[in-house]
Amino acid sequence: MSNSKIVDQQGRDRFTHEGEANFAVSANAGSGKTTAISDRLAALAMREDGATRLGKTAVVTYTNKAAGQIGQKARAVLLKALQKAGESDLTPLDNLERAYFGTIHSFCLKLAQTYGQDLGVSLNPEVLTEEEEDASWEDFLSQDSMRYEGVSEETLKAFLRHVPLPDIFGLARKLNAEAARNLRLRKAGECVGPDRAVLNEIEGAEPKQKRSIEKMEANKQLARDWQRRYENESGFLGMVKPDGVAGGMGELFDRYFQPLCLWLSGVAGVMAAELSDRYRLWRFEQGVQTYDDQIDATLAVLRHPPTLDRIRREGWRVILDEAQDTDPAQFSILIEITRELKSEIGEWPGQGSGPRKGHFCMVGDGQQSIYGSRADIRNFVRHLAAFERGDGGELLKFQVTFRAPQAVASVLNSTLPDAFGEGREFNCGLPPEEGAPAPFLQVPYVPLRPGPSNDEGSVSRVVLEVPEPAPKSVDAWMEEEIRQLADYLLEHGPSGVGAKCWGDICILAPRNKWLLTARKSLESAGLKVALQMRKNRNGDNPAYAWLAGLLAVISDPENTFEWTGVLREVFAISDGLIAAELRTKGRFEWESPEAHALPLREALEVVRPFIMEANDEGVALDQFIAEMVNTCGLRGKLAATDSNGLGTAELDRLLALAAKRGLEGMSPREWCGELLDQLEAGRPSGQPSADAINVLTSHSSKGLEWPVVIPVGLWRKLGKNREDKLLLVTDQNRDPRVYLSSSSLSAEMKESRDREWLREQVRLLYVTLTRARSSLVLPWGKGFGGKLSSESMARMWWADLDEAVPMLARDIEIQDDHEETVTTPEVSAGVIEIGFGRQKDWPILPQRVLPHQLAHEPDLVRQVLSESDGMDEFPAKPGPDPIDYGLWWHETMEFMPMAGSETQIDSHFDESMERASFQGFAGRAYSDWQRLREGPVWGDLHSPRWKCAAELNIFAPYEEAQWIDGVIDLVLHDEEAKEVWVVDWKTNRRRRGESDAELLARLSEEYTPQLVAYGRCLEKILPNVDIKKWLYSSETGTCVEIKGV
Repeated sequence: MSNSKIVDQQGRDRFTHEGEANFAVSANAGSGKTTAISDRLAALAMREDGATRLGKTAVVTYTNKAAGQIGQKARAVLLKALQKAGESDLTPLDNLERAYFGTIHSFCLKLAQTYGQDLGVSLNPEVLTEEEEDASWEDFLSQDSMRYEGVSEETLKAFLRHVPLPDIFGLARKLNAEAARNLRLRKAGECVGPDRAVLNEIEGAEPKQKRSIEKMEANKQLARDWQRRYENESGFLGMVKPDGVAGGMGELFDRYFQPLCLWLSGVAGVMAAELSDRYRLWRFEQGVQTYDDQIDATLAVLRHPPTLDRIRREGWRVILDEAQDTDPAQFSILIEITRELKSEIGEWPGQGSGPRKGHFCMVGDGQQSIYGSRADIRNFVRHLAAFERGDGGELLKFQVTFRAPQAVASVLNSTLPDAFGEGREFNCGLPPEEGAPAPFLQVPYVPLRPGPSNDEGSVSRVVLEVPEPAPKSVDAWMEEEIRQLADYLLEHGPSGVGAKCWGDICILAPRNKWLLTARKSLESAGLKVALQMRKNRNGDNPAYAWLAGLLAVISDPENTFEWTGVLREVFAISDGLIAAELRTKGRFEWESPEAHALPLREALEVVRPFIMEANDEGVALDQFIAEMVNTCGLRGKLAATDSNGLGTAELDRLLALAAKRGLEGMSPREWCGELLDQLEAGRPSGQPSADAINVLTSHSSKGLEWPVVIPVGLWRKLGKNREDKLLLVTDQNRDPRVYLSSSSLSAEMKESRDREWLREQVRLLYVTLTRARSSLVLPWGKGFGGKLSSESMARMWWADLDEAVPMLARDIEIQDDHEETVTTPEVSAGVIEIGFGRQKDWPILPQRVLPHQLAHEPDLVRQVLSESDGMDEFPAKPGPDPIDYGLWWHETMEFMPMAGSETQIDSHFDESMERASFQGFAGRAYSDWQRLREGPVWGDLHSPRWKCAAELNIFAPYEEAQWIDGVIDLVLHDEEAKEVWVVDWKTNRRRRGESDAELLARLSEEYTPQLVAYGRCLEKILPNVDIKKWLYSSETGTCVEIKGV
């Protein structure tokens, strides 16, 4: 593709090459944001000072997967640039490896751990999952005193007369440290009752229609009774609502209760803030953190001026992706560490100087800001505006999209500007005062400019017919829409909408509930569906249910109910045999399986040894579970019943979790309890396949694309999520405010929030309509769904779909040059796509092979150290060895002065021991170090004959069309003797009852492929040199030589 055809190429080139400038990039959907960031990183790596710059560069986004993709793409771009330049020096690759790729939360945790040691920051916390936090909250409540120092006893009594205490719990859990601090400053005053003057207005209200008289009189009596009880009684008295709105009763009741509700809201804020602070302190004492705690801890570090200046002095540079989804606190952290020394925290933008030149870039798209619950579009726009006026940097706009087909861009460019424009009242805020113009608060629509290689594509309609009789409910209308769509798809096949296979099609809906209806109707029609919802119930996954069931009978073998389920589901024993055996025996005699008939006897014989072993002290959980899985044949049974691989993937996750829980000291019985507790909890679900239609929410589709996209329910009212009883609302000054309920909000506040919600739904519409690479197909028909709601996507779009979009009357021509279906934005480890758009003529680059992937067991420490591997998530302590300790050992050995004096070596180790103490494993660290220093290996490693290279990057040919890309722990080279030693550090713990010899034999077997790969690569680089490969075990203090070529 010719770059000269890209209208915004100049801006892209500037972002790539102007490393001394700060940029805010406003990028359309499909405009190559990941590629742009990768190009900038590759250019920085090629600079002479690349190592220094990238060593203090953080590339942060919302998920580890996205950060990993940026790292992979940057590496691919860099390899191509080196190849084109004919460079054999791979130093730029080493430079790139120095950059930090990760989530904003993980980077904040790194900052807090690195710089907060003297400020009381928790240095090695356990981060709670959503389910774990639920349990943590319950544990906290069970021991809390429920005493509130911020309110008097009289105030508390008055508050609890109208609001149950549990109502503040949900609010307390969601408050971060800053919000809690703000709310505690607002002391509750004297109790204020309802407005008696408004009660008089209620008494005097008259109905406009006679049929409303009876209802109005009942509402008046309701208000009188409430006032009487308030004045004369002392029991609980909750707020009441009128029956209907005749005579303005709804507004009158809101005004009547408003003074009391405002007072109650203030008290609730103080109480919730105090409870929130106690819960935060309790988490600290327990050594656990939520994701918000990580942000709070980092903000606490930055509020310490000497520490903030120390961080700034180190010269951190930040590249922020998906900036529109970053909340204000996260934004503040990333901005503040890049500003000048002594700059006041929180003053920019608005006052003071922005980030130092070349130290901050952000990339985002306000049109795709759809997570208002966690982000603040106003904050993103505020920073974008600063860059646009040249304050802190420059604004660049990437309009060219390499996804949207020509036809889709044409339709959207002609219809969406109105949806985003000032003509829609909801896109404006309320006038600040009477007669003043209303401020425009929506982000502007930026026209899509299709790239020169984009498909022509199509936008078409599947015409929906209004059935007779018409459906009577919204859900019935939805079922009818999907039924008609399914009929069309069955009649015409995938090609009828421009797809090569069913997996090329994605049906999008803005709400999870709609997806369930879509799946049911599609499957009823005989179409296979890949429903990719955020969560499925754990107990519905066979791997989880079988493992939990087996552990349940092992922990409680007299539980006939659990036995029945396990025998039926895991061992396929018939209900008839189970019933017959129970009739004759009364129980399952697991102690004497021979008492039962086959095949029930065999099943009991399989499980019996595990029942006996579960009571043994010191049983290793990971080994116990692995043996149970193998003996019961769970993997094979899952493979036979689970064609899409979700069951086996869940089994692998559970095995990793068992390893982690085992290292934490859990027994099989204890882990059984945890699994049973989480049976009703959810896990992410869904997996695409070529023969199944993808079904996702519009929110989940962000960042993804498919050849054919079909949004459903365009006619349907979206509806708002149910709100908590106590609302936390951010005012115009970004300060938190608590309201008793939505009815206690002022009319202006209600209107403002409704407009903000509608603006976000328009942006969700934009995301929905910009996912297609080839065809956008709209199920639509006039009158379908009944009267069109103002809160439907079609009404927000407000395009005349009958005129703007032709009817789908024939097969759409399928573009032959489409890529294979892409449903997740993952970069293949084999063929690497580089640059903008889809390139057809570039040579296929060799497959990248990571040595730790060759091992028979996962080398998780090396996997973490090789950050460009792009794993989505690393558990805190998975696998056979705690990652935190493995990282500490590798870092200690990396900087160990092998050729230095004893004093230098001891000094280095003392510094490392300080970190080990902070991280909680000083005892193990000291023991392992003593084994190395006092054992037979140290003399060989410390010999003056060696030239040493630690953490040596290696990128060299391996098999045909494969290159090894890895890092060798330690390479020792004796030039005179023409001898090289490769040393690989292993910190794996021994298994129960395992001797030194058995441990070394196991490690040798597991990691030989990894060491052999290193050796083969070095042989090609250093011919005629004797290469020896050694595996060192810190557990035994000895080495074993790895043979094989």
